[in-house]
Amino acid sequence: MAEQLSKLAAKTVEVVRERFGEAVLEVVEHRGETTILLPPDKLPAVSRYLRDHPTLHYDSMADLTAVDWLERVPRYDVVYHLLSVQTRAVIRLKTRVGQPEEELPAVPSITGIWPSANWFEREVYDLFGINFTGHPDLRRILMPEDWTSHPLRKDYPLTGIELPEPHWGGQVALNQPLPPGTGRQTIRVLQSRPQTPPRPKPEPGEPAR
Repeated sequence: MAEQLSKLAAKTVEVVRERFGEAVLEVVEHRGETTILLPPDKLPAVSRYLRDHPTLHYDSMADLTAVDWLERVPRYDVVYHLLSVQTRAVIRLKTRVGQPEEELPAVPSITGIWPSANWFEREVYDLFGINFTGHPDLRRILMPEDWTSHPLRKDYPLTGIELPEPHWGGQVALNQPLPPGTGRQTIRVLQSRPQTPPRPKPEPGEPAR
């Protein structure tokens, strides 16, 4: 089975290269898994081609995620795991986005090709701040709508408070208020609730309530 899947992955790379030529920027094979690196604008065309191919049949998008390489340009990998239910073949597509000072890098949405991408794209948008152009309902899915930042970015503050550099580990103790004009709170703080008085202990021989 492993040999058969390896041949299907090699066939996938071959047909994509034959059809899209220089759009294939790189092919990486690691531990039996094959990854095709593409420019963002080629993702929809390659995805549709693999879905509709008469022998490959990549009819399912099993997963979509992102990786933040903070010091790299482009900064983010957006990763798509494709599966053929018929042949059991798997292939990974990857693209890179994110230029310096770019607030919301963009990738074309593939929800029109695989509807399963819908909530995956919303999750990556919510946690990484990557925009999916053409998505029918792109909004946060895990964090509150009024959240101010993206928690899976590598520069997300560990203390939940944005502080001037250097801020590794936080410059202000968490149990102390921020000095006026220093940073801003990026996590919600629950309002203090009135404490419920403790229940009286039962007398000896009395059943607990």
